[in-house]
Order: sequence, then C-alpha cells, then structure tokens
Amino acid sequence: MKDIKIKEISVKYLNNRIYGKAFIPETVGKKLPAVILCHGYNSSHSDLSDVALALSEAGAFAYCFDFCGGSVASKSSGTSVEMSIQTEINDLRAVIGMIKNVECVDKNRIYLYGESQGGFVSALTASDMPDDIAGMFLTYPAFCIPDDWKDKSGIISAEIMGMKLSDKFYKELPQYDVFDRIKRFKKKVIISHGTADGVVPISYSQRAVKSFADAELVIYEGEGHVFTEKARHDLISRVCKMVCG
Repeated sequence: MKDIKIKEISVKYLNNRIYGKAFIPETVGKKLPAVILCHGYNSSHSDLSDVALALSEAGAFAYCFDFCGGSVASKSSGTSVEMSIQTEINDLRAVIGMIKNVECVDKNRIYLYGESQGGFVSALTASDMPDDIAGMFLTYPAFCIPDDWKDKSGIISAEIMGMKLSDKFYKELPQYDVFDRIKRFKKKVIISHGTADGVVPISYSQRAVKSFADAELVIYEGEGHVFTEKARHDLISRVCKMVCG
C-alpha cells in the first residue's frame, strides 16, 4: 500500500467555489495519471472516496468534488434550485482546467469517472472536449434524464428525490440528441450497469455503448442503482486496472 496524502483543494470560477479532495500517492518526480470523480444526483464527493482511495493506492492522482448545488450535503457554493445539467458541465470543465495544471499530473492521462447523473454529465463534457480526456468510466449513467423530464415543463421549486429543484433544471436540459453528441468521444469508455436498476434502465447504457466509438458495457446481474459491496469491488478493480495497469 502506498503512502497517500489527502488534500482539500477548491476550484473557483466566476462566482462559484467548488469543494473537493485530492488523493495523492507519495511519489517523487513522477507524472501521474489522474481521475476526476463525479457524483450522482443528491450525492456528494464522500460517496466516491472509496474509488478515489483505491485509485491513489494503485498509483493515480484522484480528485472527488461536490457539484455546486448538487446535493443537500454539498460543500460547494450554490443551492439545488440553481443547479442544472449545464451548471454541472460548467463545474466539471472548471475542475478539468485545474487538474491539467497540477504539477504531478500527466495532462495527457486525465480520466473521468461518473455515477448516475455524474456519468451523464461526464459523457457530455468529454464529448465537448475530447482532446482533454484520456478515457471514461460511467457507472449506471443517467442518459434517461432528457426522457424523464419531457413532461416536467413549468415546475417551480419541486422536490424530487429528496432535493428541491427549479424550472432552471428543465430549461437547461440538453437541446440536442445526447446519443449523437457522445459519438464525438473516440477514446475508451467502460460503462457499468446492473440489470435490476429501477432508476436508470439498462437499455440506456445498451444504447450508449453503441454510440461511443470504443466502449464496453459491463453488465452486473441483479444489481440495482447502487451496487452491492461485491459488485462495487469488482468495478473499482476494473477502473484501477485501466488507469494504472
């Protein structure tokens, strides 16, 4: 096991402040691959600390953060009624910019890991800046969001899955075919999804894997939208292997 340093690092852009933690293996003079971890809807950076720790022990620089207004437990600025898919894309772009300038990071080996809504946001962001991302890991990515919101025009301060949203979320949904957009990303993508997911049907990942140029769908039989310990351990092992060999 490597010696790991855990450091709080905030990212500031415009009027926003993003809170995050970096998990850094103690190395000297070596450029490290980096993984940016994106949490799901009403989740937080702490829910990804197990993945970040495993990655750092394997030899990668890992950074998990809170999207602005991304959960009731967020340590970043902003509130949930100010959050949308577009604001989370903006947050992630700012984080990528920061990570590219970390001295110990190999800027040619920056990966994205995203769960649920964080996976959806990761896919859209990487498709807009494919030269900056070396590969992606999407865990039950919520490509269902545009379909789920088709009939929710005009909601104001509605509580959905434990978090209050505003009409901003609806108005700033992608106004394009997301499956066509992700074709822009040509590098390796690993999608992990459970057959018993009652939040994001696996059919969305089955469609996404056909849209990406180089993608693999790892199917976990009987797993739901939050993986059991056994499945999560397998998932983390796959991520570490791809990033660190």
